[in-house]
Amino acid sequence: MGMSVGGAVSHMSEFFATKPSFPPDNMVFGIFVNERGQRFINEDSYHGRATHYILRQPNGRAWLLMDNAIFARPDFNPDINIAAVGETWAEVEADLGIPSGELVHTVESYNRYAAAGDDPVLHKHADWMRPLIEPPFAALSFTGEDYPSTGFTLGGLLTSVSGEVLNGDGVPVTGLYAAGRTSCGLPRWGEAYCSGISLGDGSFFGRLAGREVAARAST
Repeated sequence: MGMSVGGAVSHMSEFFATKPSFPPDNMVFGIFVNERGQRFINEDSYHGRATHYILRQPNGRAWLLMDNAIFARPDFNPDINIAAVGETWAEVEADLGIPSGELVHTVESYNRYAAAGDDPVLHKHADWMRPLIEPPFAALSFTGEDYPSTGFTLGGLLTSVSGEVLNGDGVPVTGLYAAGRTSCGLPRWGEAYCSGISLGDGSFFGRLAGREVAARAST
């Protein structure tokens, strides 16, 4: 509707997506791997950011590896598919169809980092690192068909700070205001989105827009 009267838009290809891996918090001690057996994200990152990285993996396939000491299922998906279980990581690797030795190498490297309390590859905080050494071992499927992501679109109408909708030349469209998710406000990139930011975006800039409309109506 805003575009139909000359409003310009931006970041319309962006979206927020999530398939939460926690709570419970102990799941953060696990590690994500793709079908090549490689880690690709620090597991203590925000679940929306982690999901964007999961979606980018080859064929959209990803698993969360856990050992018996930390095993749990995410509260948001208690029926999550357990794609593989084994007494060794080699057995898990074979069940997942990962090239021989790749997942084993990844876990062995991670366990060395965890024992030292340092992750030089993806910079996971030491507080969330521990070696995955207690069998049985398991891989929880975060692959698309097993754990669909949910989300919403981002982007929207370009506005001034006071909520006036701008055209392609940056000139206000007379009488048109926008805030919150109808505008291209603070949350413009899906992997940088944080919970609640849309509320602040709508309430703060919505209030500014309302004040601007009221001021103009009184003149």
